[in-house]
Amino acid sequence: MLVSRLLDLGDLATMGNLKRGIALTWAKALNADKLPGEQYTGPRGDPGLFGPKSVMWYVHDDPSGVVGGVMGLILGSLHEPTMHGTNKHSVYKDDPLGRLGRTVSFVNTMCWASTPVAEKMAQTVRRMHKHVHGTMPDGRPYDASSSEHLTWTGVTQAHGIIQAHLRYHPHPVSKAEVDRYYAEYAVITEMLGASDVPKTAADVDAYFEEMRPQLTYSEETADVVRFFTGPIGKTPVARAGSKLLNKAAFDLLPPFAKRLYRLPDNLIDQAITRQSLRVLLQMLRDAVGDSPIKTQALERATARPEVLSQTG
Repeated sequence: MLVSRLLDLGDLATMGNLKRGIALTWAKALNADKLPGEQYTGPRGDPGLFGPKSVMWYVHDDPSGVVGGVMGLILGSLHEPTMHGTNKHSVYKDDPLGRLGRTVSFVNTMCWASTPVAEKMAQTVRRMHKHVHGTMPDGRPYDASSSEHLTWTGVTQAHGIIQAHLRYHPHPVSKAEVDRYYAEYAVITEMLGASDVPKTAADVDAYFEEMRPQLTYSEETADVVRFFTGPIGKTPVARAGSKLLNKAAFDLLPPFAKRLYRLPDNLIDQAITRQSLRVLLQMLRDAVGDSPIKTQALERATARPEVLSQTG
């Protein structure tokens, strides 16, 4: 693997440049596009929807979450009506990094922002969803505002992020906290208009079992595969890092999804991918440090609320 070879160079100056290059590439990928209204500073004393002691904050305060987010997109693409609606009403095929950036922007805002900012963001996305509906060529309807669509998109994202956390975080959460994470993420999905969203790991397993007959590998799914199996970026570091991240995202898929994608079951390649990504993620933790978003959110949440003075 390229990452392993780079780590064997032993040149501290090169290592410093590599870390800076990875951090810059990471930041560019996650900020390819943003949704309006994203901010984390006010009002003072507002913990947001979840707050500093939530599982949500702990899980999302780590670069492994992005691997899970990509897995969620890949898994979500197996639901053909959802994928058709995405392609029909967005520039996803032409700008997949932009879609990833907007997804990250939305999730970050709902996770870290104050309550009024998160509520406004949910309203913004609900308005956007109202324009995404229609009929597929085979007669099946699709509607981004439907509870079925919202639940599928929300659950696949939540599942991807928590599975990446469990595999790659140096100090992963407990089984009880996994259930708490699913319940917290369900708050976001329900704010978009979904109902009866799975809220525990057992609920999610049962939901996937129920959804499996509706999942298929379609031509539109193949477009996702073509994008995520190729290198992304203009520099060798960016292209190597992105290819490894995407390969790890496919490896993170549940067994039923791997079968639909017809992924080979190569244990040696699997072990190399996982160990290489652990090295890359630790480099990212060292290079990036504390997220400015987390810093702003924590300062806001722990600040004393502003008290308006009363004069008589």
